Amino acid sequence: MEAYMDRGPALDGRIKLRDLHVLQTAAQTGSMAKAAAHLAITQPAVSYAISELEHAVGVPLLERSSQGVTPTVYGRALLERSAIVFNELRHGISEIASLADPEVGELRIGTTPPMSAVASAVFNRLVPRYPRMRFDLTVGPTDVLLRQLRQRDVEIVISRLASMAGNDDLSVETLFRDELVVLCSKHSKWARRRNVSLAELVGEPWVLPPPTGFLTGIMRSAFEAQGLAFPRATVTTSCTYSLSVLVGNGNFLGIHPRAMLTTPNEHPQLTAVDVRLPTTHGAIGLIALKDRSLSPVAKLFAQSVAPVVQDIKPKRTSSAMRR
Repeated sequence: MEAYMDRGPALDGRIKLRDLHVLQTAAQTGSMAKAAAHLAITQPAVSYAISELEHAVGVPLLERSSQGVTPTVYGRALLERSAIVFNELRHGISEIASLADPEVGELRIGTTPPMSAVASAVFNRLVPRYPRMRFDLTVGPTDVLLRQLRQRDVEIVISRLASMAGNDDLSVETLFRDELVVLCSKHSKWARRRNVSLAELVGEPWVLPPPTGFLTGIMRSAFEAQGLAFPRATVTTSCTYSLSVLVGNGNFLGIHPRAMLTTPNEHPQLTAVDVRLPTTHGAIGLIALKDRSLSPVAKLFAQSVAPVVQDIKPKRTSSAMRR
């Protein structure tokens, strides 16, 4: 280990970004020949670049066989870190473009499925004013989004906040507090009822997230707090769109954050059943890396979240992230 640490300064000058890009391409295509074709260079040039890298770090980076090439354990480690390097370079170039012209820039943002409605509402506010801005929206579970945040695949994340223990590298700003609601179609009998008890709904057909889903534990606790068994899922899906179609056009019930209903122009066929889930309140936050300054586009996005949040009822104090 000390020997590798001592070689650090020397490696700085011997590892070239071009060679890292060649290694990435070879690993992705699984073939030196395919990498050469993709990069529009010769196969010997690909082999030479990777050999130079292997010589610089002193370990084999690719396993070579008649079937092609695969990264070694050393290669996977270098590829993981080099992906961060290239993502940071793209971030820097985008920031330079934004500094040169504040109305130009690209933002890669991650949200959980329920909070994609919030992100979409912000896009609708920004694009008419800044038509040359570009947004790359990734929707997924919180744990996946935080991994992508650390890998610099996304710049900010909007998600319900769980325990931040072990996440000291993250910066969090609370936007608003939301609760879970039972959803039904506006044409459902439950839409017209008042003071519905949760027990009345247990035997209805439900659309629920997978048992391992982030919100499932919160949902289960809401039923258990009232001494009820968690309902059986007639349909299991983590897709917000599928949930909205099934509930909005049929007799299904679902559970989802209230923001899905109150964010402007979202899911007009859905409404909330008049039943209380008092244990489901939670903070929704904007998450970024502490050691990474936000790009101008990300700052503008963060500032634009607050007006959108004000439309989410019940109205609560919200704050946008400032850097």
